[in-house]
Amino acid sequence: MRFSKYNSMVGSRLYCRGVNAVIFLFNNLLMKNKNSVHQWRIAFLVICAIGCCLSADLLRLHFKVHTDPEYHSYCAISEQVNCETVAASDYSVFARLPLAIWGLIGYLIMGVLAIWGLRKAIEPDSWPFGFLFWLNIFSSIVSIYLFVISHFIIKSLCIVCLGTYLVNFSLLGIAIVVLSRLRADPVKALQMETRFLATRKTSIGTVCLIFIAMILILWIIIPPYWRMRESIGPRGFPVGITEEGYPWIGANKPILVISEFSDYQCPYCRRGHDEMRKLIEAYPDRVRLVHRHYPLDNECNEVISRPFHPYACTYARIAYCAQQQGHFWETNDYLFKNGRRQESITLDEIASVIHLNVGLLRECLRNNEATKAIEHDLSTGRQLNIRGTPTYVIREQIYIGRLPPEIISSALQ
Repeated sequence: MRFSKYNSMVGSRLYCRGVNAVIFLFNNLLMKNKNSVHQWRIAFLVICAIGCCLSADLLRLHFKVHTDPEYHSYCAISEQVNCETVAASDYSVFARLPLAIWGLIGYLIMGVLAIWGLRKAIEPDSWPFGFLFWLNIFSSIVSIYLFVISHFIIKSLCIVCLGTYLVNFSLLGIAIVVLSRLRADPVKALQMETRFLATRKTSIGTVCLIFIAMILILWIIIPPYWRMRESIGPRGFPVGITEEGYPWIGANKPILVISEFSDYQCPYCRRGHDEMRKLIEAYPDRVRLVHRHYPLDNECNEVISRPFHPYACTYARIAYCAQQQGHFWETNDYLFKNGRRQESITLDEIASVIHLNVGLLRECLRNNEATKAIEHDLSTGRQLNIRGTPTYVIREQIYIGRLPPEIISSALQ
């Protein structure tokens, strides 16, 4: 959860300028020549280029979010409008490639078809807008679907993604205008253009082979940088409970002790969890990680004013109760891995996977012990003025989002 007023101002300005540019383009076309189909074809190509730029920026953002802990996007504006949250979600990848790449490929294909359609000696006259109309029907439906996912499941919107949705609806609008001015029925136009392509089997076959080869190459050359290594349990590292009752993992006699305030439904916490585990693997005799709960859920966290992470408080209590059975770190890893899915994790499910006594788990949750423990962590977090997760504390110094490498090096030395 990372954003700033500066990001809000810059992001809003860029988005408004993009919207104004599209509106200006449409007004220009309508005012200059109301009967020219050629200009609408050019407009389609221009907006495809805008879509390519937005998709390229989304791809850059996706890569940065998953590989650079210091990265802060210009469109990380608030809890509700945050490109980083959307990029960090599991919905940002489809068929082993980031959605931004699929969008970029789609705009390139439509742009190539639009350029092909600028040639004058092509029959039918509608070419290629019979195809483009249906392609943009599909892309507009996908846009609506992604908006619903973003708004209702991820609970955060990406303004660059909204820009691509605007592009998709604009392209559909242009396709409708072109077909209407040519008095071409979308179904009949598609049929005629399909017959037109059938006469050019060699060319179409070559294009299809190039497309398939491009996808295969992308699958090979782009590593799954968005995937995180799964860890289940302490994996041989020493674990224990501090004198205050907090679970720890790492060195028995640490040089560096890191307190981690985290939330099982926070995408940044999941990645931070992976980074901390790698740090312990690198310095098993020098670093200790102490886990503290800070669920961003208005059910138990008074700082959160609206529903945000609806199961975070419950998951924190489950982790505490699993700690009473000696299985905190196994439960901790499972909750980080599955905590962001849409349906909640049930007690029977986690008891079965982690081999917990489900009766003792329910009894622990019924009494107030777990609730008091989580409230104590939240109270400590408020005293430290924690505003986001994950937050790390080293010797009373607070680091939000990540631990700078130089701080770790300095502390270890």
